[in-house]
Amino acid sequence: MIQFARRFRTVTALALGLSVAFACSSPEESEDGLRGRSAGEGVPVPQERSNPIEQLAPGTYIKPARDDRSAVLVFEGVRGGTLDLRDVELRGQRAGEDLDAATGFGIFLVDCTNVTIRGGLIGGYKSCIVVEGCSGITIENVRFDGWYGQRLRSTSYAEDLSDWLRPHENDQAEWLSNYGGAISITDSTGVLVRGCRGRRGQNGILLTRVDNSEIYDNDFSFLSGWGLGMYRSSDNIVSHNVFDYCVRGYSHDVYWRGQDSAGILMFEQCSRNLVARNSATHGGDGVFLYAGQDLVDRGLESATGSDDNVFFENDLRFAVANSFEGTFSRGNAVVYNDLSGSHQHGLWGGYAQDMVVIGNEIDGTIGGGVTIEHGQGCLIADNRISNNEVGIELYWDEDPEIVGGAYGQVRDTLSRGHSILQNKFKNNVLDFVLRRTTGIVFHANEYEPGTREPYFENVSAESDPSLDTTTVQRWLDALDGSYPSGNLSEVTLDPWVGIEPPALEEWRGYRPPRIPGSRDVRAEERDEFGGGLESIVMGEWGPWDFRSGEPRPKRRRPGGILASSRWQATWFRWKLNESDPRTATRAWRNRAAVPLVEREVGTFTNPWAEDDIRRQVGNDFFGLFAETSFVVDRPGTYALSVQSDDGVRVFLDGEVVLEDWSLHAPKRDDAELTLTRGRHLIRLEYFQIQGAAALVVDLREK
Repeated sequence: MIQFARRFRTVTALALGLSVAFACSSPEESEDGLRGRSAGEGVPVPQERSNPIEQLAPGTYIKPARDDRSAVLVFEGVRGGTLDLRDVELRGQRAGEDLDAATGFGIFLVDCTNVTIRGGLIGGYKSCIVVEGCSGITIENVRFDGWYGQRLRSTSYAEDLSDWLRPHENDQAEWLSNYGGAISITDSTGVLVRGCRGRRGQNGILLTRVDNSEIYDNDFSFLSGWGLGMYRSSDNIVSHNVFDYCVRGYSHDVYWRGQDSAGILMFEQCSRNLVARNSATHGGDGVFLYAGQDLVDRGLESATGSDDNVFFENDLRFAVANSFEGTFSRGNAVVYNDLSGSHQHGLWGGYAQDMVVIGNEIDGTIGGGVTIEHGQGCLIADNRISNNEVGIELYWDEDPEIVGGAYGQVRDTLSRGHSILQNKFKNNVLDFVLRRTTGIVFHANEYEPGTREPYFENVSAESDPSLDTTTVQRWLDALDGSYPSGNLSEVTLDPWVGIEPPALEEWRGYRPPRIPGSRDVRAEERDEFGGGLESIVMGEWGPWDFRSGEPRPKRRRPGGILASSRWQATWFRWKLNESDPRTATRAWRNRAAVPLVEREVGTFTNPWAEDDIRRQVGNDFFGLFAETSFVVDRPGTYALSVQSDDGVRVFLDGEVVLEDWSLHAPKRDDAELTLTRGRHLIRLEYFQIQGAAALVVDLREK
């Protein structure tokens, strides 16, 4: 490679200390069996001239970047031209290698104008195409395969919190340096990304401070992070893309966390974007929109949220967490989307202001159909809300970290002023749960006859507290006299005065002026539907891509060489103020003399081993002693892995070999053991305090 260094002015280059290299390969065989061209041949080091970029010769090029701060193909200051990659495969490492070994950049554009990258396949880099400080860039019909991804430590039996993504900070290129992406574009405008497709990686398209651009007809699905991640990016159109199964942190019927994965992620003042007719199903969230740290954590009075975005006719079904999450922001419109089948909420709008929620389908959500905490002035109308645990939930709670924190110093945090109009409620366990919220208007909603009578406590008229309570309660009724099921406490209502809010007329017939792209929105129309949440199957690098025909990941048998062992186990109760294992270990161990359960059990995939033991022991303040023996046929090095929540200590032949004796969320600890041939005794001590619990013990030959 020809090496050359530049002091780039861009934030990302400075943050990474980027040094770059230019190289291009030919399809001729080199001595190491890879096809490569000598450094002096092929595409020249780019200069500022009208059309300096040529078509690369067809072939496969294995060209690793030197390190995470290096790029293989670099173009700086180019003014016009096309890099034609048709029939070219450019890789930083061979296909099938571990994704977390991918490093560096494939193609790097800086300070370029009106450059097109077209066709080809790129993979094996931390980021395959990186664009900095450019305008008028087009990336079209490029395929991406096998770029950087983190090895997931969560298993089907227990979550590991180290897998959580951290999207909140990106002003110093944290997304690019920590996670990478197939395409990363920063400080650019007028960009087109269209017709691209990516599989086997963590993040698809990353936009950081990118404005007035269009992202359409792309397919970045089955990723372990974000299909599209946007940060401080406004006035863009995102349409007719497929970002399905961008998910992590899920095990069906065991845990459902999402770990901040999403089909579409929008963080830190992403405003006035149109997000229309995309498919982002089976994600951690379908859409995850967040105001940003400037407003929420720093409380800057000049900061805005991620405001005035339009989400139109998107398919966001079957999210592990929320089909749509939009928090700490104002003026967003969520209209005519499918928000069904998610595990937590169809729409979560914490601290949302003036949000418009019109014409959406919200069916079969395990939690709330529409849940808005500390919101103001939201319009919820014309939605079909059915088969949810709760149809609509509006409330205020203490939440001292936010209400009393930086955000609460600059923004109103009351729950008030919502309008709930002309929605159709059917077969929800509860149609409404409203708590400590004021000035709510109901009108012309329709209700299936409920099975639960509504419960009212301290419900009154906002404008006249002395008004008869029965009269106020009737304001919730449908025009045919039917009434909702639900609970209302410490709530004030306003009567319908016969005037529709202006926003209802504006958004009820909304049609965007232009939606580029043509890809079908729904998976059923593409003949690619795989089912509901049960179709999310996680492997070591991300979700199972059943559409590609690859085999379903085998469920790793827990325990390794301990899988068939039988453990002698004792469960016992302890008291926080008398026998806390962290401060009074001897007293805690003595509690085992009065066991709750003593039993021989199989492999631990949770702290109870068997369901009936859980019923006897309970979820809180218990301890566990367990031991088993095993035989080593081949002496050598072995890997011990323990996932725990809370404390765990493991003894091998009487010696402590692994210890995390603390209150902690689910996490994995590892130890390397040197074992001799013959029988060994393994013993563990474990304690659970409250909340989540996990215990998985695994021993394998390295």
